[in-house]
Amino acid sequence: MTNPRIALSPLLEDPRITDLCWNGPHDLRLDRGAGFEHWDGPGIFSGEEEYLRFILEELSRSGKTWDAKLPFVDAEFFGTHRAHLVFPPISRIGIALSLRRLPGRSKISPGFSGAAFEILRKSVQSRESLLICGATGSGKTTLFNSLISTADPKDRILALEDTPELRPDHPHLVSLLTRKANSDGYGEVTLRDLVRQTLRMKPDRILIGECRGDEVLDLLLSLHTGHKGSMATLHAESAADAVKRLELLALIAGKGRIPSPLIKSLISSGFQKIVHLEKAPGGPRIIREIVSIEGFERDVVYLRPVFQMVPDGSPAPRGH
Repeated sequence: MTNPRIALSPLLEDPRITDLCWNGPHDLRLDRGAGFEHWDGPGIFSGEEEYLRFILEELSRSGKTWDAKLPFVDAEFFGTHRAHLVFPPISRIGIALSLRRLPGRSKISPGFSGAAFEILRKSVQSRESLLICGATGSGKTTLFNSLISTADPKDRILALEDTPELRPDHPHLVSLLTRKANSDGYGEVTLRDLVRQTLRMKPDRILIGECRGDEVLDLLLSLHTGHKGSMATLHAESAADAVKRLELLALIAGKGRIPSPLIKSLISSGFQKIVHLEKAPGGPRIIREIVSIEGFERDVVYLRPVFQMVPDGSPAPRGH
């Protein structure tokens, strides 16, 4: 019987494969950068029993456990991939396992170079705070790592995440991770908790792997207490949409006690640039646009384009 770890090695070591998703033990889909395709090669698992044993062993190696009360699990497998699991009965296809390759510690990803990256590198050097947005798989974390790798080596950088994906080539990175509550409902540590603790740890820059909850309000407040050069990522379809999502998340976090104009004012003075990434169907991940936040007036956050990728795929820098 083949060891699943050995059978998986060629797929895990192939740098072209970014994602591996199992819909049960015999249905593997993988993404080599052009969308998901069905794996028609040799089987990895002999059946449900081996599939389950493999998953439980890898969870144990990563320090995680599975409980029927907690049907979702996030973990790190093999030291190279982020794992997400959904167990029955939530998943009707059996255990759904998704693996995503974690970025390496490279200084600059070859996919993000040229005029757009140079604009952002200068922004990092001048301690501007950046918001990176885009869809899942658009390259937000990869760009994040590349940019932070150019930061001053003397900076104390605190990275806050749900799973450890931020791996910049920087000598003073402190990584803090959230924790879900146990089966009894105790022990939860949220991103909002981490942001508040971070402010007591003398950071020069604060990084948030993905903004999607109450932590947005605390981040906006921290950007006004001397933590310039901070960065965060957000799921959004454009730079303008990112502003709307930030405002909505902050309003929800404030529970209606903070007026919308004040939230918009915090956004406009907290972040200096917004970067929108995109992955074209079957194509590369690109920096679609970079906008500068020019200020807030009459209930409007003003955005000025400084870089846009035009429809034919060539860059159109606007000056910055």
